[in-house]
Amino acid sequence: MSSDRDSLLDKLEQNPVIAGLRDASAVRLALAKGMQVFFILGGTILELDEVVRAIKAKGDTTAFVHIDLIPGLGKDQVAVDYLAKRVPLDGVVTTRSHLIRAAKDAGLLAIQRLFALDSEAVRTGLNILRSSEPDAVEILPALVLPYLGHKLPVASMPPIIAGGLVETVAELRAVLDSPAVAVSTSRVELWEWSKKRC
Repeated sequence: MSSDRDSLLDKLEQNPVIAGLRDASAVRLALAKGMQVFFILGGTILELDEVVRAIKAKGDTTAFVHIDLIPGLGKDQVAVDYLAKRVPLDGVVTTRSHLIRAAKDAGLLAIQRLFALDSEAVRTGLNILRSSEPDAVEILPALVLPYLGHKLPVASMPPIIAGGLVETVAELRAVLDSPAVAVSTSRVELWEWSKKRC
């Protein structure tokens, strides 16, 4: 599994923007813009296989499904096993630590999503990371990372992805100047951004 995580981190180093797909219609556009890493954040279980297959058909792409956000998909071990065996995806994103462990047991990459709403939420989130041991952590909202980053025990944490509320290139730059290795966004105008362009 470490080679899968290394491959993900290599892609994020090349382009630190993750395409957040809220519906199936955004897939073609994201692929046309050369995106390599995708978070599927919407649609239904009926569309999921088709969306993932479209992403994977492009080659050298990585597809994650946010298991908490897909209607019709259970929030349990059976849902994770279904995804691992029936859908050609690479991993899951979830707020639920028991699904992180289930995903890793099923051979999928696992990203723990945490909300940094206040100091207590951050402390609780760090404890969750220690117990669930995800491959990466997505911290929301992204805009807290430039202020919070220096307070985090980054050396003992999994790679940090920032998500939510990033609307401009300036905000994207600020977040990527923090400990975050990538930003997930559904804003199409940010999908083409890379370190080389700015």
